[in-house]
Amino acid sequence: MKIAITLPAYYNFPIGGYHVHYQYANLLSRKGHDVTLVFPRTLSAPNNLETRLKTGLWAIKLRTRNRPLIKTFPIDRAVKVVLASNLGAEALPNADILIATAWQTAEALEGAPPRCGRKFYIVYDYEHLMTARETVRARIERTYRGSFEIIATSKIVEETVRSCGGESTALIQCGLDFSTFGMDRPPEERSPMQIAFPLRPEQFKGASDAIAASSLLRERFGENLQISAFGSHGMTIPTWIHWCKSPSRLELRAFYNLQAIFMVPSHFEGWGLPGIEAMACGAALATTDNGGCRDYAIDGETSIVVEPGKPEKMADAVTALITDPSLRLRLSTTGQRFVQRFSWDDAADRLEAVLFGHRESQMVPQAGANWPGQNAAGHFGIGQEG
Repeated sequence: MKIAITLPAYYNFPIGGYHVHYQYANLLSRKGHDVTLVFPRTLSAPNNLETRLKTGLWAIKLRTRNRPLIKTFPIDRAVKVVLASNLGAEALPNADILIATAWQTAEALEGAPPRCGRKFYIVYDYEHLMTARETVRARIERTYRGSFEIIATSKIVEETVRSCGGESTALIQCGLDFSTFGMDRPPEERSPMQIAFPLRPEQFKGASDAIAASSLLRERFGENLQISAFGSHGMTIPTWIHWCKSPSRLELRAFYNLQAIFMVPSHFEGWGLPGIEAMACGAALATTDNGGCRDYAIDGETSIVVEPGKPEKMADAVTALITDPSLRLRLSTTGQRFVQRFSWDDAADRLEAVLFGHRESQMVPQAGANWPGQNAAGHFGIGQEG
């Protein structure tokens, strides 16, 4: 079957949401489907001769400067990549399934012709909806009530779609690539003074809160505290915070495995990849209650969860993890076991079933449900197999 996955633009730096779709493209291709990734130069440029010429030059430049075209993720050779002028009907390939991956693509594809196939919309845009100005928010909400079959990526996304008048066909949480993210260094061998957080410039990502919390922690524990941040976007940060710029996937695994504690300071997240990746690598998670983390961050069980926008509360959570080794080790162990259930193979199986109209397989239980190794009261036994 032919599947076209549309992205809102082309980027050659790491973006978590894009990597989710690259992963789906690879896995669906390996299942025997003909998968195409579509990157538009613009979302709605007029389809005239000038636009086509500009698109041709743009495509040549991108393919010449970027080899491979997608540097941040290993795309299978069988997956086709199309650099299109826009997401209008004339620029779209024939397909059995057409997938929108953001509100901008859903808006642009609303009128896609039948030859493009059944229309699905994988929704992540919770953080953008919550921070958008009123006119943009109204546009995002309209995409939830359009002609697409909606696949929610977390419970908060599912609830948000419903509150905006839409309905989800399925809930399929993002998976984890356990060949990339895993524990190489036991938590008990890590210094509790090794702490990190993701660095992003958007205000809702809360980097300024993480920096403020780090300053409070430095006042409490002194210069022995080793604080690091990673990200592709530079910000003004104190010189005592080590910045790991644009790490490769291998470098990111090593980065996570160095940390005893990982902070996620976001105000809003539709899912939140860094937190769950750090958990898979054995770091104890201290996160804000940002929405998306609720699927894997259970306060006192798999993480410590604090109120967003309160650096002092984040600093207190990290302080508890530094000063109470048993708490840190318990959360890092149960958290690392918990996230093993978010398998990309399982997510791809269920996505394939939804796309082609089969009965969806059993959903991954939500945070708060009993997992193997968890008793009826919701508590994990350290010595039990997960």
